[in-house]
Amino acid sequence: MRVTEALGRAIGGVLSPITGEGSLLRRARLFHPDGVLFRADVRPLVREGAVGELAQRLAGPALVRLSSAWWRHEKELPDALGIAVRFCGRTPTATSVEVSARDQDLLFATFQHIWSLPLAPLTTNVHDYLANEYHAILPFYVLGLGRVKFRLVPSRQRETHGSRRERLERAVAAGNAVLRLEVMQTGALGVRLRSPEEILRMSRWRAVALIDLEERSLVDQEALSFTPFHAGRGIMPVGPFQMIRAATYAASRAGRKVASIAG
Repeated sequence: MRVTEALGRAIGGVLSPITGEGSLLRRARLFHPDGVLFRADVRPLVREGAVGELAQRLAGPALVRLSSAWWRHEKELPDALGIAVRFCGRTPTATSVEVSARDQDLLFATFQHIWSLPLAPLTTNVHDYLANEYHAILPFYVLGLGRVKFRLVPSRQRETHGSRRERLERAVAAGNAVLRLEVMQTGALGVRLRSPEEILRMSRWRAVALIDLEERSLVDQEALSFTPFHAGRGIMPVGPFQMIRAATYAASRAGRKVASIAG
């Protein structure tokens, strides 16, 4: 695993000039350039076992950014949608973007596997943020659970009028914009499976916590950077594809910073 992760970091270094230059030319993130940001509250759904321990670690304030993967200015054209969640180590202020040692970022999109990315514009409902499931796509390691994947399942809404941002803001105002965080084990690192019951338990999604979107956040999104390597709650990115993100995300941030300095 260490060899493949090192290879992933090397590939990320090769690709980083593309993301850096792309962000510089676009004067924004290369992907998910525009979004809407909310303050949120995370409430555990379980208290027992390793999942309960994870839920307790994630409880508290959060920032949630919802965005389109490619199009800017809320164009509702075929695309993938994304949600980035920061489980905050301290209550975020109106303008603070500094990352604390206990911050944990998880990034989600409306497709489940890397190979299904080309199909995402066909399978995503781009007219409603809360009408899609969102997957973290790549694996993580959590103590007590081993190798896992995450997904977000939003509360379903019945509204059909207005833009997707208007629908979302009405749901938030009504207290109905709720995201259920779920986890599924994909392999217990260093532990051999011994029974069919354990295999069955690992192969299903389990609820962890509810993320309630409460109000719009005024934090500067251009200064805010999400990355799975903000792992202050013990959710560690693993695997070569995760490691590709290290250099490419850093290059994207650098490109945005140069663009802002250049005016």
